[in-house]
Amino acid sequence: MIAVDTNIIIDIIVKSSQFHKESFDYFKTLKDEFVTAPTNIGECLRLLTHPRVFAKPLSTMKAVKILSEFLEMYHIRIIDEPLDWWQTLPDIIKLIPDLHGDEIFDARIAISLRAAHVTHIMTRDSDFKKYSFLKSFYREKS
Repeated sequence: MIAVDTNIIIDIIVKSSQFHKESFDYFKTLKDEFVTAPTNIGECLRLLTHPRVFAKPLSTMKAVKILSEFLEMYHIRIIDEPLDWWQTLPDIIKLIPDLHGDEIFDARIAISLRAAHVTHIMTRDSDFKKYSFLKSFYREKS
């Protein structure tokens, strides 16, 4: 199984993204089951509807429709998230002692992936390299 991170989903959905072609072309070469975490879904909806991110943000209804269609088209399954994900943070802090702030969202995603036995994530976020139980393939954030 390969997890698809928020930045890749946005790259693929938003054709005007500077990474659209690169991300989509690479995504199409992968032959595996795709998954994403509930946190990724929330992040995607937040970005697609945010006026500081896009000059013409989508309405929430349109964002939900487009995201749903994307997930269905590429058979991307949303994995279950452990209800007590946050109680696993002490284990994560052993791997990443300086974990704080916005990195908690990546930790939440990583915890969900580990619980679902997902070992690979397609992302442009180099922070996922910190998680020894995940193999990330990415292009550094610009």
